[in-house]
Amino acid sequence: MPGPDASLVTAIRAKENQANNWPRQLAISLVSLALFVGVALIWWNVRLVLMLVGILLLHEGGHYVAMRAFGYRNIRMVFVPMLGAAVSGQRLQLASWKKAIVYFAGPLPGIAISITLLLISTLETRMPDAVVSPVPLLLVNSSHPWLFELGGLGLLLNWMNLLPLLPLDGGKIIQLTLARPSPQRDLLGRVFLILAIAALGALIGEPLLLLLIIPVLFTMPLTYRTCWLSRRLSDCEIAAPQQRQIPESAITTIASAIDETALQVLPPPQKASLVLQIYASLITPPPSRWTSWTIRLVYAGTMAASTVFGWWVWQQHRWYDPTNSAPESPVTMATWIGFDKGSQEPTAKLIEQVIGMLALGWLPS
Repeated sequence: MPGPDASLVTAIRAKENQANNWPRQLAISLVSLALFVGVALIWWNVRLVLMLVGILLLHEGGHYVAMRAFGYRNIRMVFVPMLGAAVSGQRLQLASWKKAIVYFAGPLPGIAISITLLLISTLETRMPDAVVSPVPLLLVNSSHPWLFELGGLGLLLNWMNLLPLLPLDGGKIIQLTLARPSPQRDLLGRVFLILAIAALGALIGEPLLLLLIIPVLFTMPLTYRTCWLSRRLSDCEIAAPQQRQIPESAITTIASAIDETALQVLPPPQKASLVLQIYASLITPPPSRWTSWTIRLVYAGTMAASTVFGWWVWQQHRWYDPTNSAPESPVTMATWIGFDKGSQEPTAKLIEQVIGMLALGWLPS
């Protein structure tokens, strides 16, 4: 078999040997954050934007710290206007349980802090002895309404991030517990994510959520082919890394498989990134049964605890009228709580709607 293309090897070695440039990576993070805030302020008020930035910084900061702890290289945090933020880095070989920690390090701190804020808000509840008509929860239930808003939004966003759908953290966590990659399962997970985003946008009346579908659709062909290649090459004998570099024999095997697909037209830098990604998935040993069940139990416990707590908070903070019985459907809910869109701040309205639907089980899962 002929050796790998020289330009591809050069591009791969450049990525492997690239030094950490912390000033440049910090500049990228700050510029992208400024752009994110600038665009967000066009659509939302300052209060909501500051809350979103704080939640994203905590979430991505957790990933960042875990990546640093496990030896990732060239870690960078980038904010994408109207879409969120992401942390990326390079690590050739990492045990499944360590990858799980990296994925959990984003949502778990956010959920823990959000629960704390919501508990403070709930413990400060001062309901009147007699309520004649429905009263907005943020005007009666807490002397610090921003605690409820920040905690509710943080719990919601991190809970959604743990849904078992790719490319969310929850989907990646579940994928870790499986022995082999499946392009069909990967594709199905992304389709369900698109449907979930569309359903949530319709339920809360927020069309801007549909923007989240764009990157998922844009990356679906590449992610499907990448997963398909990883599955195809999973039975091949792939050499272990030598001095933290991919052996040329492995480059040849992976590059030959890539060149048999439509991805052969990729320029060397992009193809190098793809080779690194596939190689990392091939040399990572499948998790043991104990590791898989531990990850699943932590995941299931986190989802159950955050869901039950969200339901409990909703019961404590929802609009209250003792003269009326509990609603039986989403249609009667709006009438029962006396919902008036013009009577609330936008942030409070959004969070009350979504947490209410989450507690009553109307959100797609």
